[in-house]
Amino acid sequence: MSKVNSFLSERFKAATKSLSKMTSLAEMSSKGDLSSFSGVFRVTPLSTKEQEYIAYILREFGEESQDIQMDLQSLIAITSEVKAIQNQAAMLHGERIKKAGEILKGYKDGAFSAWLIATYGNRQTPYNFLQYFEFYNSISNLLHDKLDAMPRQAVYSLASRNGPMEKKEEIIQNYHGQPKQELLVLIRKTFPLEKTDKRASDHALHIVASLLKAKEFLQDPDFTPSVEQKQKIQKHLQSLQTLLSRK
Repeated sequence: MSKVNSFLSERFKAATKSLSKMTSLAEMSSKGDLSSFSGVFRVTPLSTKEQEYIAYILREFGEESQDIQMDLQSLIAITSEVKAIQNQAAMLHGERIKKAGEILKGYKDGAFSAWLIATYGNRQTPYNFLQYFEFYNSISNLLHDKLDAMPRQAVYSLASRNGPMEKKEEIIQNYHGQPKQELLVLIRKTFPLEKTDKRASDHALHIVASLLKAKEFLQDPDFTPSVEQKQKIQKHLQSLQTLLSRK
């Protein structure tokens, strides 16, 4: 009987402690000291460039006399939270994809790919999640916040490249809000693809796809460009021809 009483006493203490914590959280929330993200998502502050761009949006689309400061702070916080959601979602996806892969190792070749397509509709998206998850867990914990702040496509590209982890961590360490395209160029230069790598032909495929899309726009009967717009398009076409002839 004494053991039962002792057990119930411990359970009561644990419940009381949990209730006390919940009460404290509720009080903090009612005072505005706690967001719904506290203890759930790790929110990384936006870079100076990201904050400046949000400020630019408000100034560009607001009235001249409009005070944007309060809205700016709110939007900066919301944007940080959205990024935190995206980062956490990628980790949760990656963790589960890895577990599914381990289960399907005991089945014939193609089982994992079939599951990915059945679940996600394609293979590239889940592979990106998996690479993000594995890359995140392979780098130093001190770099996690910086990785969270980096453009997602750049992280996927960095994670997928073959090369020394030290160089990859150096790129993360040196990240200070650079735009996605600048990071992608740096990653491609630091970790160039071998000519036998199928991904090396992706640039040509993207260019062809973009040109076909442009052709669709030109064939649209509702597309009636001005003389100035035609001149700009012609100028870019000539530039493309020049660049292509140099390759």
